[in-house]
Amino acid sequence: MRAVDSASTSAEEDKQGTVRDALAVPAFRRLFIATFLSNTGRWMQMVAVGVLGWEITGSSAFLGQLIFAQLFPLAILSLIGGSLADIMDRRLLLVVTQIWQAVWTLVLAWQLVDGEISENRLLLLIFVIGLGQGLFAPVFTSALPAISEKRNLRAAISLNSVQTNASRVVGPAIGGWLTSQFGFAEVFAINGLAYAFVIGALLVTRIPRAGSTARSFSDRIFGGFRLAWRAPQVGRPLALMSLFALLCLPFIGQLPAIAEQQLGVDSKSPEYGWFYAAFGVGALLGALLVATVLINADRGPLVKASLLGFSLSLTWLSFASSLVVGSAAIFAVGLFYFMLPTTLATAWQEHIDESVRGRVSAIWVLSFGGTVPIANLVAGQVVEITSLQAVLLFGAAAAIVLGLGFAIRQGPIVGEELLTQGV
Repeated sequence: MRAVDSASTSAEEDKQGTVRDALAVPAFRRLFIATFLSNTGRWMQMVAVGVLGWEITGSSAFLGQLIFAQLFPLAILSLIGGSLADIMDRRLLLVVTQIWQAVWTLVLAWQLVDGEISENRLLLLIFVIGLGQGLFAPVFTSALPAISEKRNLRAAISLNSVQTNASRVVGPAIGGWLTSQFGFAEVFAINGLAYAFVIGALLVTRIPRAGSTARSFSDRIFGGFRLAWRAPQVGRPLALMSLFALLCLPFIGQLPAIAEQQLGVDSKSPEYGWFYAAFGVGALLGALLVATVLINADRGPLVKASLLGFSLSLTWLSFASSLVVGSAAIFAVGLFYFMLPTTLATAWQEHIDESVRGRVSAIWVLSFGGTVPIANLVAGQVVEITSLQAVLLFGAAAAIVLGLGFAIRQGPIVGEELLTQGV
């Protein structure tokens, strides 16, 4: 009888929690709603910044520089943020970094009250705002399992992608309308105030410390890399995301140029907001599929299917010449694009314990934040020399190669004990 009970208990522990189970946890539900509201403002601003950059310069190269300024702080600070997440009060870190972003976003809004700003000042302020996100992102990623409970990890990660992409739908639509009716300053001011939702939710949420025992500076900063190298079940999803972001995602910074040059849509019009929202709707559906229908699907085939679908969709977008066709294509791009990172995030998160989660989360943030800025900086110059279509088709071809070349592995849960091997 005891053996039967033990087997039953083990089966219950191995069973993945559902979306409903994750949302039943008060702390997770509270942060889920708060981050959705805050991210809605964030996406309003991200779209408006791209439109503002295009309006000021009409240059694809400058759009690439904006993406670089926005995301490069993730590259230079994510390792520090991940290290701090494993040894410090994560709630305090999250609150401080949100306040930093709110203050500097309001400064940006103030600079645009008269409707004008120089290229260099815009780049500088976007970079300064990004410094806060560079620390916030790995800390928040590492805290997610502690907030949602371990068995709900897949559902929580997928739901986090869902709220990000739901805000990606709502934010651009609202931002596009506000920009056309009022101006950029109003959009940035609303985003600055929206940080209060997450700050308030964090202040009433308890987030336990990670409990790392790492002593050396090397382990605290670079331990995540060593662990990823020694554990393929952790390292392969991280490596795949890095290469995907570097080779396949330059299109993100070029969306205003795609709208104007290929689709004949004014990037400051409400129609552009809806075009961008179509991308978000697709991404939202992709994250929802992974969170619900595909929650227990084998990660390996799901990754390959996502890459193939992304390649076909990006090829379709590269040949689109009308708003209707372009919106359908960007919807499909968004769907398969976000199926991939949502799946990869669960693949590595399920294989590490709390003692190293911050440092590995830093690599995950770096896989996007450290590669997309460089890719967009280079892609902007390449577009000037060749064409938008050439850059899009290159990304589509790269996705096929990655799908054929990578296999996701299963393995045991690993932690700091792996860092002592060979020492």
